[in-house]
Amino acid sequence: MKKTLAYPAEYGIVRLVETSAHLLPRSLTLALGASAGTLLYRSGVYRKIVMANMNHVGFPAEPSREEIIRKLYRNVGRYFADFIRPSQSPPPHSIENYERVDSLFGEGKGILVLLGHFGNWEILATIFGRSIDKLNVIAKPMKNTMVQEWLDRKRASTGVQTIYTRQALRKSLGVLRSNGMLAVLIDQYAGTEGSPAPFLGKEASTIRAVAYLTHKTGCGVLPTWALMQEDRTYRVMLQTLQPPVTRGMTTEEAVAAYQKQHNDILSEWIREYPEHWFGWFHKRFRKYARY
Repeated sequence: MKKTLAYPAEYGIVRLVETSAHLLPRSLTLALGASAGTLLYRSGVYRKIVMANMNHVGFPAEPSREEIIRKLYRNVGRYFADFIRPSQSPPPHSIENYERVDSLFGEGKGILVLLGHFGNWEILATIFGRSIDKLNVIAKPMKNTMVQEWLDRKRASTGVQTIYTRQALRKSLGVLRSNGMLAVLIDQYAGTEGSPAPFLGKEASTIRAVAYLTHKTGCGVLPTWALMQEDRTYRVMLQTLQPPVTRGMTTEEAVAAYQKQHNDILSEWIREYPEHWFGWFHKRFRKYARY
């Protein structure tokens, strides 16, 4: 009951921050976001989980770890500040390998956009939502329905449709079979919907549905991230990916091969830019790490 009563207050705070961000120049909102991230860093919020994850995977090593964690918290604030701004146009950005989109659509099997909680994944809707037809995202519904409805409206304003996890498999198959685009975050603990697969060198419960969809439909896979640069512009990377060889494999073996490949891609990103992966705040290695 207490949580339910808190929902209107949470929603009110979100709308207040959104309105404030709209009235201020982007440079100032980014600076305020970074300052808020620094306050979170100094308060120690989620620090125990971050350290448990880093200790579990043995990365990054000291003495650079503390600096990476400090930057991680600052990036949380900056990315949130950019996301919550009520803008119909994307922030300054450059896109690498956009020709991959046309090439994969040309194959007629749909595109699965592989995402992690890496960089500003939400800003990608603003960048691509109006230029790509039939762009869908899979999302887990939030407990606060008021905030969830606000988020749905924000995504829909960019032309993006949301598919909730409870209906994801059937609708996702429909999107891919109609040569649409489906964006999915794959880097959280999957629980009973997942199976163990290597991630950052350790076993982690990894969602099976994404690997199954890839194997079942033969769709193109487009690993994608958007990272803010020092000049506050975004570098958007669309990565080329060749599917693993699964000929002669059972479905289970093929799914495991795709899971490993997808996790390996995200692991490469995280090792190169650890201060941009917000999975450090999640209990990604539940049942394996000490939280």
